[in-house]
Amino acid sequence: MTDSSSELFGEKEAPFNLRTVFIKYLRYWYWFLLSIAICLSLAYIYLRYATPIYQVSATLLIKNQNSISNEILKELEPSSTDKVVENEIEVLKSRSLMLRVVDDLNLTVAYFQQSQGRSDKEIYNASPIRLQPVQLNTLANKGLFIKVLNHNQYELEDEEGGAKGKFNFGQMAKSDYGSFRVFLNDSLYRKDNALVKVLIYNRENIAEHYKSGLQIQLVNPKSTVLKLTLEDAVPKKGKAILNSLLVAYNYSTLTDKNREASNTIRFIDERLGLITNELGTVERDVEAYKTNQGISDLSQQATLYLGKVSENDAKLNDLDIQLKVLEGVENYLKSSQTGVAPATLMVNDPILINLLTKLNDLEAEQAKYERSTQPNSPFLQTINAQIASTKSSIKENITNQKNNLLVSRTSLRGQINSLESTVKTIPRKEREFINIKRQQGIKESLYLLLLQKKEETAISYASTVTDSRMVDAPYGESFPIKPNKTNIYLVALLAGLLIPIGIVALQGILNDTIQSRKEIEVETGLSIFGEIMKKPKEMKDNIIDSATNSVISEQFKILRANLQYTVGTPTPNAGKAILITSSISGEGKSFVSINLALSLAMLDKKVVVLELDLRKPKIATYLGVAKDKGITNYLIGQSSIDELVKVTAPNPNLFMISSGPIPPNPSELLSNGRLEILLIELRKQFDYIVLDTPPVGLVADATLLGPYVDAAFYLVRHEYTPKTYMRLLAELKDSKKFKSLNIIFNGVNYKNSNEYGYGYGYGYGYGYGYSKGKGYYV
Repeated sequence: MTDSSSELFGEKEAPFNLRTVFIKYLRYWYWFLLSIAICLSLAYIYLRYATPIYQVSATLLIKNQNSISNEILKELEPSSTDKVVENEIEVLKSRSLMLRVVDDLNLTVAYFQQSQGRSDKEIYNASPIRLQPVQLNTLANKGLFIKVLNHNQYELEDEEGGAKGKFNFGQMAKSDYGSFRVFLNDSLYRKDNALVKVLIYNRENIAEHYKSGLQIQLVNPKSTVLKLTLEDAVPKKGKAILNSLLVAYNYSTLTDKNREASNTIRFIDERLGLITNELGTVERDVEAYKTNQGISDLSQQATLYLGKVSENDAKLNDLDIQLKVLEGVENYLKSSQTGVAPATLMVNDPILINLLTKLNDLEAEQAKYERSTQPNSPFLQTINAQIASTKSSIKENITNQKNNLLVSRTSLRGQINSLESTVKTIPRKEREFINIKRQQGIKESLYLLLLQKKEETAISYASTVTDSRMVDAPYGESFPIKPNKTNIYLVALLAGLLIPIGIVALQGILNDTIQSRKEIEVETGLSIFGEIMKKPKEMKDNIIDSATNSVISEQFKILRANLQYTVGTPTPNAGKAILITSSISGEGKSFVSINLALSLAMLDKKVVVLELDLRKPKIATYLGVAKDKGITNYLIGQSSIDELVKVTAPNPNLFMISSGPIPPNPSELLSNGRLEILLIELRKQFDYIVLDTPPVGLVADATLLGPYVDAAFYLVRHEYTPKTYMRLLAELKDSKKFKSLNIIFNGVNYKNSNEYGYGYGYGYGYGYGYSKGKGYYV
């Protein structure tokens, strides 16, 4: 809030004082000690019984396909695309891999033994027994207790130690938990570990638990090295889980690559079988023809023709191969088979090669996502859409290529027919032999091509390696990362400090009463005229013995001494009138009025106290004065001044006029003009006139009397007066309804004051005489 808005609402912000704040909290030092002791004790108990958690880590290098230095292997690699590290992270964190780890390590069964001062301790790979579930209920919240009796028998117990039955090791056991078998590990059995607690976890839940606990991140943004971390109470178990996960990941990668290569080899083998049969038939035809016809050599013309025809036949053969390859690709697209497209190895068109390679990559990604994601995963749906689009492009490309190849084949057929028409002059035997020889060349070239591709694929299959390498095997820290003793104790210490601070601050926020004189001065702009300490508990009477040198007595003497600076010194026939009021009832107006008047009377001054709180008069009771007649009687004209003034017992110079009967209309009586006459007469007879008035915050009586007095003293009681009434006090100052408005800070509890330090008041000791040091404690 700005300064202007603060002034508008009558609120002013006090300047920050570090010393005041420090003293405010220092008063409650014992709270801080108790809170710190409790928090540190709770921290110790927590550390005493908490299960330590260790961190296990491993690093994995994801290889880039372009990093393979061997050019031959690069050419033979079925897939040439780079690995996407983010995809490999998702594969490593996949549910399918973690389920495989849970099955491989049998993580659904856990063995525990009681640990001194801590919760049950898991004994991974150190249990003297091994439980083989047959049909068990999940006991994650309820343990199965097995006590080894001897090398032949064991006993089931419940959580209270009650026996549930004896069984032989290896025997099928049936109980409330289901059916199972228990086997004994003699090498690990000792008498001190005879009782074992077994927990059976749900397979899906335990896999999800470790999956969510697995953290994978890049070691360096510019590298492809991944760091895998896992937290577990048993470091050996954490290492085993990470190691099994990496083994499962590598096995999955190798399986995918080997499946692709095996599909290609299988396709080539099928084609080789067909070509081998056809080639054998043609070769037998050549041999039979030569034998039957007796042909040993061809003429020069036949040789030249053979060369031309062979060249065209070779081109026609290539076209036929391309058409068969395209037919193979079409058949591959129509089938549900996945893996490398067989015809990729013999396709010459770079666009089709890229499309087939892309399809191969997408199908590999599809297989991975099907293992690691749900069927309705958006990633899987995106891959499926891309596969469909790629297949459509391949089909369109094949159609265009087939049309071009058919046109070329028709052209070659025409050329071949033209050449054959010229061969009519060649003898029939030569022509027939050339036809047979041409068929042999076609089959032989196709056979050699398929053999070459088969060898290349076999080499690629034999050299298949994983696309990752373990840089650092799983390793664990020697010290637990949780709980961190230093951090726990620091948090406990901080909590021990913050809890009392919060309580004290909350008290301050919820407390709407005046806590210090600085609050009064800041809110009202008035200085404190004087202070009166809180009345000691042993002081039962409201009248203070002014003859003593007690702290509270001295404070009233200071008020008395300061009066001359406010109202001046009384003269004959011109006494001084003092009005005492406050915000609300209970702030000590009557107490201050009596004791200030008594302190003045001890100076041999004639003082009269007017009980002008016509609604709740108290002074007459405190001074033991009769209430039969008083100010009410005078204001209605029933009594004279002499009849009202009565001497009091505490001091012969102290007089009083009681309120008299309680009227129904006090404000109207005070405004009828007779009170001014009363004060004029009393000024002639007394040196000081003390007016005890009702609270100005509740009724208007005090403000009606303002013009008739020399000074007004406004009481603010420590830890009692609401802060909201300081606005009213500021308005009284600004309106100048009183000639001199002064503030008396009453009931100050120096023990709870922020301004004087802990237990340090004005420097007076409680008792007799002046003794600088400890103040009065309530």
